[in-house]
Amino acid sequence: MNNKNVLFIVLSLVFGVLAVYLAKTWLNTNTPVAAAETQSVVTLTAQVPMGTILERKHLALAAVPESVIPKGAVRTIEDAEGKVVNQKLYEGEVLRTERLTKKGEGSTLASLIQPQMRAVTIRVNDVVGVAGFLLPGNRVDVINLYKSDGFKTDVVLSNVKILAIDQRASNDENKPVLVRAVTLELSLEQAEILMIAEGRGSLQLALRNPNDEAQVDIADIKKPEVIEKPVAESKPVERVVYVPAPKSREKVYLLKGTKEQEVKVDN
Repeated sequence: MNNKNVLFIVLSLVFGVLAVYLAKTWLNTNTPVAAAETQSVVTLTAQVPMGTILERKHLALAAVPESVIPKGAVRTIEDAEGKVVNQKLYEGEVLRTERLTKKGEGSTLASLIQPQMRAVTIRVNDVVGVAGFLLPGNRVDVINLYKSDGFKTDVVLSNVKILAIDQRASNDENKPVLVRAVTLELSLEQAEILMIAEGRGSLQLALRNPNDEAQVDIADIKKPEVIEKPVAESKPVERVVYVPAPKSREKVYLLKGTKEQEVKVDN
């Protein structure tokens, strides 16, 4: 076998292997890929403000690949209908259970309060209320101005959430609104501090950036100490006892003939 024949055989083998490789690659790229497994989840048909009670018109089912479904996604419309939205939701968003609160008895606001927290309302004006730029869901610091050898200020609460302004738990316009009252979400301890601060001076709200989680030094406000007075020893009560006077005895005289006899008779 000459060299030409050997070279021809080698080239044939190389071209054969290359042809098989190209054919396999072509088949892999042109074979339809099986569709990813999908699951139905609940999405929003429109933008929904905080405090809204979800209705059927707000909800829709959408098929989403299982790999991209967020944890806690709501799977059925029945599980979402009638629930209260505890933060602003957007059109097309996959609804999650942590965004919802079960509607309880009473006002919608009561359903928005987190466990172990309370809603406390303070009176404000255009200055205290940050010129009307406060909206439900914003976070504020509370500053206390009071007199103590001159005027002093203390930050008494930090990064507290606004639940409502006046009687509104949501504001879709996102425009400044002058209000007369602001409702804050506080713990019982924070509520006591706020009441003490309000009693000793005026309050000012400072609006925070929603992404600002910086810690602020908070003044230590203690409750007024209650001084207990010692209990005085009780003196014995003098009792006046009425003792009736002894009954007097009456005298009876008996006449026997010419003799007189004295006889005492008890009453």
